[in-house]
Amino acid sequence: MREHRLYQVDFLMRRYGFEYGEIPLGSNGNLQLDKDPKEMWAERHPEFFPVRINTAEREALLRVPGIGPDTASVILKERAGHKISRLEHLGIKGKRLEKIKNHVIMD
Repeated sequence: MREHRLYQVDFLMRRYGFEYGEIPLGSNGNLQLDKDPKEMWAERHPEFFPVRINTAEREALLRVPGIGPDTASVILKERAGHKISRLEHLGIKGKRLEKIKNHVIMD
């Protein structure tokens, strides 16, 4: 699990635009093994949410738990043609869909 969390942080920094100081560490200075670092960041920054799915910049979309670079690209492409009213239309489902829905609004 430690290795998995390190890979997650690597992605957050290289592909999602997170800075070192934004990575949530436990009181012992280590990554928490029981929770995804991106979800932890979201919990610690409630002022950032909800993100407006139809107007947010790519960088903001990448901060939403459940949205990665590929999904952000799909959202940007789809909303160029029409307003997104349901995430299910983008092929997002299951637990990932619930994560995203907790952090976005469809305005």
